[in-house]
Parts: sequence; C-alpha cells; structure tokens
Amino acid sequence: MRGSRLVIPSSMRAEVLQKLHEGHQGIVKCRERAKNSVWWPGLSREIEDIVKTCPSCLKHRIERPEPLMPTDFPDRPWQKLGSDLFYWKGVNYLLVIDYFSRYIEIAKLSSTTSEAIVTHLKSMFARHGIPETIISDNGPQYASSTFQDFAKDYGFNHSTSSPH
Repeated sequence: MRGSRLVIPSSMRAEVLQKLHEGHQGIVKCRERAKNSVWWPGLSREIEDIVKTCPSCLKHRIERPEPLMPTDFPDRPWQKLGSDLFYWKGVNYLLVIDYFSRYIEIAKLSSTTSEAIVTHLKSMFARHGIPETIISDNGPQYASSTFQDFAKDYGFNHSTSSPH
C-alpha cells in the first residue's frame, strides 16, 4: 500500500492500465480513477501515453476549436468591415458587417464571382463610405486579382482571417 492506494507490481500494470482506461474517459479522468485506487512509479505518464495512442480515443476525440482572437474596436462606424458569402434556401448572399455598430448589409447574389462581389460592395460604399479595412475569409472571390485591384483602387486594406 501507498497511503490508501494499492501498489501494483510491474507484471500487472498493463492489465490495470487497460481497466483504468476501459471507459475511454481521457487523461484527466483516468488519472482521477488511478489516484483513488492504485499507484506505481510513472503511472501518470503511462496513463497519458495509453490515452494518446488509443485508436478509439483518437477516432472520437473532439477537436478543440482555436480560441477566439479579439479584434481592436474601431474608432468610428464603417471603418472596419467583415465580409463573407453564405448560402440559404437555394440563394447565395453577400454579408457585410460593420465592426463598430454591428450594422449588417446583405445583398442577394445572382452570381458568386469576384465581379459580382465588387459591384455590390461599390453600391454599399456609395451609401456608407469607403472603409479603411475589410476582413474576409480566403475565399476565391476575395483572393482574386479583381478584388485585389478593387481594394487598391478604392484605397482600403484587405485582411484575411485564419483558415482554421
């Protein structure tokens, strides 16, 4: 015994590890189970190894999303915009949101080409002004030379978000 825990001989450790990991609960839960019942030198590391190499755990592991990265709050409306395309009920739309006011503009698209995106953005800019920055994903409409030329001609910075 080590305190209230059984010291497991090396010949039985593999079997006990399997029993600790039987429910595929993950590293923390397996260590918790072991802490209440068994001990041997290097137990914690062995639990981590078995969970990290378990085919079942690897297959069903939940991928943790990257933490959200806060953005700087703009000084005025329509200074910084976010833009993306979305599809809803059989129709494509262009979404533009103002980072300052959270005001949303949505345009129904007949085509998802860069030219169509630029045309709708020009219309929005005519109503609200030209922003300093537009943030979008790395979609082909925003990565095209047409959109890059548009950004250069209108004098705004185009930034892309992380693909993950």
